[in-house]
Amino acid sequence: MRLEDIRKEINEIDDKMKTLFDARMECAKAVAKSKLETGDIVYKPEREKEMYERYMDNPDYVAFLKKVVQLSRRRQYELFLDNEEDGELFDKFLSEDLKDEKLSLKLKTDKSCEEGLNIKAVLSIIADSVLEIEKLEADNTNMVFIVLNVPEDEISQKEAYILKYMLESETL
Repeated sequence: MRLEDIRKEINEIDDKMKTLFDARMECAKAVAKSKLETGDIVYKPEREKEMYERYMDNPDYVAFLKKVVQLSRRRQYELFLDNEEDGELFDKFLSEDLKDEKLSLKLKTDKSCEEGLNIKAVLSIIADSVLEIEKLEADNTNMVFIVLNVPEDEISQKEAYILKYMLESETL
């Protein structure tokens, strides 16, 4: 098979995967709406563990699934925050948490991942955002101190807002 043909097949697979991904994100939206109605929380480590255990025979797929689940949770947090009636929380975030285009986070990670995220998952979430890490310190008690650069544009500020909410909800 020629390289050109292989690339065409890859593009077709990617198109199918995008359709499935979009459908999964719609399910994440429906899950968020249900959780909002019942007062439930987004992050369910035990549910995620069950999902990953189904595919333990394929570590590459588990890595892929973890990223998809992470993006699904991010979408749910965004919907939770968008559900806020008057934007008060975002205004509070801008005035209290965002100092000189920097966001400082102090997080306690969970080495066992039974109740919260470990440092690897925290860094993965940040790496997928539009924000840059300015400073990162970790100690032997699983505390992580992170300073993120947040440009003064609306997209970056909203990303920082969602990221803060997500990480503080998912760490100990």
